[in-house]
Amino acid sequence: MPVEFKKFVTIRLYGNLNDFLPSSVKQKEQRVGFWGKPAVKDLIESLGVPHVEIFLILVDGLPVNFSFRPAEGSLISCYPKFSSISISSIALRPNFEVPPRFVLDVHLGRLAAYLRFCGFDTLYDKSYTDNNILDIALADGRVILTRDKGILRNGKALYGYFLRNTNPQLQLSEVVEYFDLAAYLEPFSRCSLCNGEVVQVEKSVVENQVPRTTFQIYNDFFQCSSCGQIYWEGPHFNRIAAMISGYSK
Repeated sequence: MPVEFKKFVTIRLYGNLNDFLPSSVKQKEQRVGFWGKPAVKDLIESLGVPHVEIFLILVDGLPVNFSFRPAEGSLISCYPKFSSISISSIALRPNFEVPPRFVLDVHLGRLAAYLRFCGFDTLYDKSYTDNNILDIALADGRVILTRDKGILRNGKALYGYFLRNTNPQLQLSEVVEYFDLAAYLEPFSRCSLCNGEVVQVEKSVVENQVPRTTFQIYNDFFQCSSCGQIYWEGPHFNRIAAMISGYSK
């Protein structure tokens, strides 16, 4: 038996916020029913949209915050991150650092490695729980990257982005484009394993730490200052370098 609501508002989503809607209702106004006096955040998230991807809400043409309680019959317009105009005076969240620092959920290990290869400060651990991620993001001002809408709808989440793609390389492209990161690439400056800073070391330092053939073939070696992982410009390096070069401005 369908639920009968006493009150209704109309909600319209703009831009890539429509990614969270079924194809039949994308780019359309939706009539959303409710009881009591819910906050506008709850009404919007009932459509499946995480609040961290919403940068501006207009109710009957006026900007409001997430705690605003709209009246019956209100028209609610929701906008994603703006790239070409500034909304700083009415935006729902403060700007994150540029370039942003990230924390990723446990299913995004390959993306974490790619972001580190690009030089971006990226925390990832298979042992992280949702609460760990939320606490780290809040304490450090990090952006949560995930394909779990639940964590992004948590009230503790301030910055976050729901990845549309499932392929790690496409996810990297998505993140670079969404956060406009091309100008901040510093390839191979971070360790793909632990996120530590990578520095060049004298060849003699690694003589007993790499295969003899590798030591004989290559002259330039790099080492993570945190975990000690050693890198050199072999075939894997070249494949990653080719992938990253496509994002540079």
